[in-house]
Amino acid sequence: MAALLFVYARTSIQAAKRNAQKHREADGGQINWNNESLRRHGQLEAPEKQGTVSQLLLGGKDVKTLAKGEKQDGSVKGSGETEAERKVRQRKSAS
Repeated sequence: MAALLFVYARTSIQAAKRNAQKHREADGGQINWNNESLRRHGQLEAPEKQGTVSQLLLGGKDVKTLAKGEKQDGSVKGSGETEAERKVRQRKSAS
């Protein structure tokens, strides 16, 4: 139980720090409380969607992309070749 609480606390703190950094960057390096108020009331769009726990555990990878079977490099699971391998294969067949 303590390990679960520890992991939850760590991921929550990391997510909060990352979210605050995104808001600072969107406001030009310092938090603008007027913009923050507008964001919280839906009048200003958030800089980016906040990462979910699954994204934190996956290292920032898109959950929907992984669910469809696509990898980060654009290749698809099960095809057996990456994008670079496909390009090499196309060049060889063109020659």
